[in-house]
Amino acid sequence: MEHKLYHGNSAYLSLERVHNHIKEIQAKESSIEVLFYDADSTDPEKIVDILASQNLFAPKRILIFKRFSKNKKKDNILTNLEEIFKNNNSQDIALFWEDQKVKANTKYFKIFKKNTEELTELNKRSFLPWLRERLKEAGLKIQPEALKTLATRTNFNPERCLNEIDKFLLNENLDTVTLEDVNALITDTLEETIWALIDAINQGNSGRSLEILENLNKQGTDPNYTISMLARNIRMVTLTKYLIENNHSYKDIASLLKTPPFLVPSLVSTSKNYKEEKLKTIYSKLSNLDFQIKTGQIDGNLGLTLICPYL
Repeated sequence: MEHKLYHGNSAYLSLERVHNHIKEIQAKESSIEVLFYDADSTDPEKIVDILASQNLFAPKRILIFKRFSKNKKKDNILTNLEEIFKNNNSQDIALFWEDQKVKANTKYFKIFKKNTEELTELNKRSFLPWLRERLKEAGLKIQPEALKTLATRTNFNPERCLNEIDKFLLNENLDTVTLEDVNALITDTLEETIWALIDAINQGNSGRSLEILENLNKQGTDPNYTISMLARNIRMVTLTKYLIENNHSYKDIASLLKTPPFLVPSLVSTSKNYKEEKLKTIYSKLSNLDFQIKTGQIDGNLGLTLICPYL
């Protein structure tokens, strides 16, 4: 019987690979039946019955068993599974999916032998080549700067990135994704979060500030990126304050800061709430923290948490 195990610490990518495998089979056999089972809660004996039930004259099926490793009684049927995979001549295809990495020294892993595929979490170094390849598969090219911005805007999240690629595909005339396309179509949710953090700091709401920082940490946001964005926004607020005090129009501000016009009102509003000394203090504290992180004196997330109430 054809069988395969998909696992790894990236549940999204491994499950996506299962669905792609199904599509590959369906492209050749469109009428094939696909059945899903929650193997973590299904009686193991029933799983054995499902796998062993098909006869030579029954329609071919794809059987997907999800999270079998979490079934408390799984050890009772591992020998049965091994026998079925080895001796059953059924046309069925059994795909096992786990939302975590399965250790190679377990019997469960070993019964699949070489029929396993591990999908690991992407890091920032591996994410860009992965994203470029996914765009290529979708028939799209992308400019280098647009690629980096797309990755950053989606916080290096594969699922969010693929959703944004789907948006690009709605434009049938789009061949190469430019930085302008990314800026026009994708909301910079991290940018919005940083603005929310600045507002909370400005209001002296340390509870809200810490809550936002905790959410950024949970999302896996690089603390160095958070600091750079905070510093960038503080610079923009400082420049806006200077330009307003020198009677520049909103149009002038947008042009000089090279920022979208719709962002100018919020910049102006924020700048009016900050005194010059406060802006200098925040920028100085961020600079010192940046130095301490880069020289290994403090963990980035801890540093931000400690400094935030004093900004």
